[in-house]
Amino acid sequence: MGSMIVNGMLEKKCISPEAVLISTRHPETLAALTGKYPSVRVAESNRSLARKCSRILLCTKPLDAVRVLSEISGDLRPDTHIVSIAACLPLERIARFFPGPVTRVVPSLTGEMQAGVTLLCHNARVSRKAAQEIEELFSALGTVVVIDEENIDVATDLTSCGPALIAVLMEEFARAAVRHSTLSLEQARALAVSTLSGTARLLDEQGSPTGTILRRVATPGGITEEGVQQLRSDMPRVYDTLIQRTLAKYELRKADVGAEGDRLLDPGP
Repeated sequence: MGSMIVNGMLEKKCISPEAVLISTRHPETLAALTGKYPSVRVAESNRSLARKCSRILLCTKPLDAVRVLSEISGDLRPDTHIVSIAACLPLERIARFFPGPVTRVVPSLTGEMQAGVTLLCHNARVSRKAAQEIEELFSALGTVVVIDEENIDVATDLTSCGPALIAVLMEEFARAAVRHSTLSLEQARALAVSTLSGTARLLDEQGSPTGTILRRVATPGGITEEGVQQLRSDMPRVYDTLIQRTLAKYELRKADVGAEGDRLLDPGP
């Protein structure tokens, strides 16, 4: 995800290659990036990067994020602004390692297509100017939506988790069609995906609300209406269960991250 973000910003010329300094445990993964942008530099260590950079993009797994924050906390500059994409790591937890300006970002795989939504929330230490700069940077990946942190987990289901969840829906739709026809799975997938693309354009570019599409397609007493009624009967339960399960998982991960943070801050005897 970090590579996608940096590539997107470089491609859109939101940042210059000379301004990018990267620290990673696996330098070999940067070959494609540094081959395309030779001016991108690789730091000797996380601490070295922290001493040199005023804006730090933290792109790690949640448990690794608190470990990196613990490692670099003594090297952060007075003008540092941390931008974290680590899920399940709330602003208040980051503040235990760094009391300055912090922005949480939830990117989406759709950013590879410069589409979809990137979620952002800022803590109170982020100035209006700094917030605008970060929001402009991430607009390279598509639409930026600033959101209250209390809603970020549910919104993440809709945006960052969304590509996988929607892909599974289309896959199961296609597989059901195969079970009831002589279509191949490849044919059924192609039909479903093409229809999804067109429907997204109707909903987004033309601004057609769902009700308008239903009135135009689902004739009263007709075949489409039969399918719509079935979905409206079954899907609320499916989606309620999905969101309940993901929210419960978020809380478990937050507890794990919190416990690791407590251990790092107070390692004991």
